[in-house]
Amino acid sequence: MDKKTKGSWLIYQTGKLQKVTDQSNFESSYLAGKAGILLSAISKDSQGVLDNQKIATLAKASGINTLTEMPILLDKLSEQSLIDSTKNGVEVLGITTMSCLQHTADIFDGLNPTNIENASIELCEKSSNQPLLYNEIQEDLSDNFRLSTADSNLVLDQSCAIGFVDSEEIDSTSKFLFNGNLFRRDDVIKVQKVLNSLSAEEAFKVEEFSERLTKEACIPIEKAKRHFGGKLFKKLASVGIYDISVVSNNTEEVPYVTRPSAFSKFSNSMVEDVFDLAKMFVSSLTYGMTRSPYARGQIQMIEALMNTLIAGQPVGPVYAIGQDYNVLEMKHVVEVFQGSKKGRIGYMMRLLKRDVGQLALEVIKHADASAHSLAELPSAAVNSFQGPERNRTEIRRREVKRHPKSTNDILLSLRTGGRI
Repeated sequence: MDKKTKGSWLIYQTGKLQKVTDQSNFESSYLAGKAGILLSAISKDSQGVLDNQKIATLAKASGINTLTEMPILLDKLSEQSLIDSTKNGVEVLGITTMSCLQHTADIFDGLNPTNIENASIELCEKSSNQPLLYNEIQEDLSDNFRLSTADSNLVLDQSCAIGFVDSEEIDSTSKFLFNGNLFRRDDVIKVQKVLNSLSAEEAFKVEEFSERLTKEACIPIEKAKRHFGGKLFKKLASVGIYDISVVSNNTEEVPYVTRPSAFSKFSNSMVEDVFDLAKMFVSSLTYGMTRSPYARGQIQMIEALMNTLIAGQPVGPVYAIGQDYNVLEMKHVVEVFQGSKKGRIGYMMRLLKRDVGQLALEVIKHADASAHSLAELPSAAVNSFQGPERNRTEIRRREVKRHPKSTNDILLSLRTGGRI
């Protein structure tokens, strides 16, 4: 497994570990993942200096305790020569998302992780390729990581309990293990297998909706539910065929549906947008173009505006920028500042993470979002974002409670490729 993939799984696992009270069997994973999250939060494309207050603000926005966690994490980043701490702040090297994941993996390896931790990463990777049978993967992990039967069972049982993987019973003696990132790679092949497990009417609905997603990038969840019907949509969303991201402000929460593989320039959106930053960017823009009550006229040439940002040039000045992109500002994706241009004075915005902007632009271009007629960046007014994995987990929990074996047919089809 390459370092970028390992780093992405460490970030993923840390997101799950933050929701439980005991990380005792995954201490190295948790520390390395937290260090990677902090590095992503404080870094940008070019080397720069952040004062202590800014560091603390960005850390808090990333769920890092500034008293008990941040000092330890900064020390780890300093040991890797990624930052240089001073009395008044921190100097940070220019870091991309890909290099951030590699550094996360390096920090993890330097902590002498246990075989249980290494096995759990392997489990995440394998279960994202296809659903696994519990007994088969238990034997594989025992052999590959020299684990006792008790320890390999511990890996599987704790991974299920924490949420690294999901489980679904087939019968009284066997169950599937799978990961919510099943459809971030090879999605065309996997979706075709899923279609084989559905009725002709259901398969037609999936194909029709996929065409819409290709054209529109983000579709409000209410439209998706009307298209599929609530039962089929929950079934598909619970195994990760679709991503659901929620953007919200002081007046409303709006969930959007996207394709998991859309946020990838190459082959694996699990790696390329593990921090959900491109999803955040596109969801915010989509909200501004379709929902914002503060929209001021129509925007033209969204691609040209994105290209300006990617080229390192600021956009604005526009009053809305100072109000509407807080969630991207708190994640250090953009910088908002007072400036002037062509005789106007006001809020301007500069892109700090070029790779995030490039990935967002790819989604916009391939979805033909340029067909939206826009004169400035859309007024998004978004101040919080909830990523796809959290939403999938919540849907999955409710679905399993009501219908314990509701996705057996989908999971089995991903292993066999045929109709059940």
